[in-house]
Amino acid sequence: MPSAGGFRSMARQPSPWNKSGTLRSWRPEIALFIFLIALTAAACGGGGDNTSAASPAIKTSAATKTVSPTGDQSAAAEIDQVNLTFTPNKVTVKVGERVRFKSSDDAIHTVNINGKNISGNMKKGDVIYWTAPKAGTYKVTCDYHPQMLATITVQ
Repeated sequence: MPSAGGFRSMARQPSPWNKSGTLRSWRPEIALFIFLIALTAAACGGGGDNTSAASPAIKTSAATKTVSPTGDQSAAAEIDQVNLTFTPNKVTVKVGERVRFKSSDDAIHTVNINGKNISGNMKKGDVIYWTAPKAGTYKVTCDYHPQMLATITVQ
C-alpha cells in the first residue's frame, strides 16, 4: 500500500539475527565504538601541569610553591617512587628538615602525607620537597597504588 496521509511504509526492518539463529556480525560497529573510546581516552590524557621533560617540576610543600631547579635542593632524607614502592619506606628527620620525594617510575604517582595530597600527579623525573612541621609520625601513601606505604618519623 502506498504511503499517504501520514502512514509509514510497513517495510520489514533488517533483523539482527541470522537465519541460523545467531547474531549477525557487529564488527564494524564494535570497531567504531572502540576507536571512539580510545580517541576520548587520548584526549583526556596529559593532565594539568605543563612542565617540560627538559625542566622537571620541583615543588615544595608547606606552601606547595614551585621553586626553580637551581634553588635550594638540600634535604635531610629522600624517598624515591620506584617499582611501585616508596624506597626507603621509613625515614627519620628533625622538625623543620626537608624530605625530598622523587619519581623514578614510568607510572604516575602522588605523595600523600596523612591523607593530604601534597604533590599532585608526579611523572618520572618530578621532584617535590616536604618540610616536617612538627614532631610525630606521618603516613605516606599514593592515590593510585595503595600498596605504596612509607612512614616519616619527625623528632
